[in-house]
Order: sequence, then C-alpha cells, then structure tokens
Amino acid sequence: MRKKMLFLPLLVVLNGAFMHSQTGNIGINTISPGSKLTVNGSFAAAYKTTATSGPVDANDYYIAYSGNSNGTLALPAAASGSGNFIGRIYHFKNTGTGQLSVTADGSELIDNQSGAGVSSINIPPGYYAFFISKGTTAGTTWELILLSSSDSLPAAETTYPFSAISTTTRQSLPASTGPYIVSELNYPQGTVINTAGVLNTSNGRFTAPTKGYYMFYGSTQFDNGSLPGNSAFAWAILYLIKNYNTTPNNILVQSYQPSPGTLVGTNVSCITYLNAGETVSLASAAAVSSGTVYQVVVSSLYGYKIAN
Repeated sequence: MRKKMLFLPLLVVLNGAFMHSQTGNIGINTISPGSKLTVNGSFAAAYKTTATSGPVDANDYYIAYSGNSNGTLALPAAASGSGNFIGRIYHFKNTGTGQLSVTADGSELIDNQSGAGVSSINIPPGYYAFFISKGTTAGTTWELILLSSSDSLPAAETTYPFSAISTTTRQSLPASTGPYIVSELNYPQGTVINTAGVLNTSNGRFTAPTKGYYMFYGSTQFDNGSLPGNSAFAWAILYLIKNYNTTPNNILVQSYQPSPGTLVGTNVSCITYLNAGETVSLASAAAVSSGTVYQVVVSSLYGYKIAN
C-alpha cells in the first residue's frame, strides 16, 4: 500500500510538469498551448509495411506497400453518427515494383480534384499518396490531398501506364485469298519498357489498366525478300485494332499500300478512349501474287495513357 501511495503523487507531479491545460487547449511539454492540442516535441504514429492486398483499418496510419506484383488496399467504409471518422488521414507509399491501387469502399468515391470522383487511385512504384476522410457517407467520402513521386524529376513513363516494344524477328502470316485475314503481330524479343505489365508480348496486346485517353504508334516492314520466289504484294494493310478477337473488331486506324512490290515499310498512330480492360494491338493483312504466306519484320509498338 505504501508503494502505491508514493507512486500516485509522483505521477501527478510528472503530469503537471509535462501536460498543461489553458482555455480549453491541451499542451504536451508546453505551458501555453495555442491550439486544441500542442505538442512541443516529436510525434509518432503507426508504421506498417505489407506486400499483399488487404483492408485499411482504424489502427493504420502510414502504410508502405512493398509488393513486386500489383496490389490493392481498400479504405474503410464510411460511418455515420458516433462512428463517423471525419478528418482521419492515411499515408501510402509504394516501395515495391508492382502497381498499388487504393480503393474506396463499395459505391463510395475519392475526390481527386478532377471534378468527378473516382473509385480508386493508382500509386506507381516510388510514389506517395495522402488521403483524408470527408466525413460524408455517400458519393465522394475521401479526398486525395497529394499524389507525388519521391523523385523530384520522375520519369515520364512512371506517370501513366507506358510500353515500348520492338522485334527484328521475321513473322510468317497467312496471306489473304478473299476476305481479309487480319493477324496480330507479336514480339518474341520482349519489351523495352513495360510499366505495370500493360503489354502482353505473346499476343501483342496493350491492356488499359484504367479508363482514359491513350496514344498508340505502330510500325512494321512488309518484306517477302526471304520467301521462295520473292512473291510480290498485291496490297498490304497495317492496323491498330481495339479489342481484337471480339465482335465486332474495332479498327481504329489503317494504312493501305497498293501494289508495293516485295518490300514496303508503313506505320499507324491514333489517340483513342479505352475503358479498363480494353485492348489495342498492331495487326496486318496482305495479299500476294503467289504462295499462301507473307512476312513482316522490324515491328514496333508503343502506347501510353495521356489523360483521364
């Protein structure tokens, strides 16, 4: 009992030395707090690192995502009444190599200052994002305060999904004998740049991870010089095609070459709007004077998002 009696006065003395109250304000290590809470010293909050997708909860404050594959962290659902957490803040840093997506709950949205709420915010590797709860329970319930790179001069290709790809491999494709046979070009030598894994090298398709406006440029060389007989082209066409192998195919742009001989180079480019999950690929078609195949070589494609 004596130990307890000695401890209680000591605790009161310590509290009196470091915590003060003045006109409704509380100060720590200061006798004259000028705000509701004034801390004259360092401040610490929860630090968490994760490499997997999952929910964000009331015990989180700063989360570092270290995953090497794409992941999603889900903000908590808005609450009304006594459970409302207006003003709650979260910090996110993508320290991994995969794409991090921070999503709002259900039909809730995030105010990203674009004039309309979005359901999620993508945080590329090396980027940081800062969110605050607006206290609302429907519509835009969260506000994006800041999205920035740790690098003062971030590379352009990390700002939006970007890919650049090329190959010098000859590809033999079936020639047209009537209705067009449209064949996608692929890239066995792999990508040069492929942020967020947006381009599939086996089928040559660029897949939009988010909706928005995208720019594409593709080129190839129709070249039958290595085929037996050096068959000439009756015509050759290069395309950019949206959602290849669906009904209907959407030809975005084409370049038609009539009677180009055995060798001709051509290119195509366009700007188009894509929804998340839609694809764009470089494809070609050609008719030949003899034989059943034609060849292309030195093919390249790049695509990137330019606006939401």
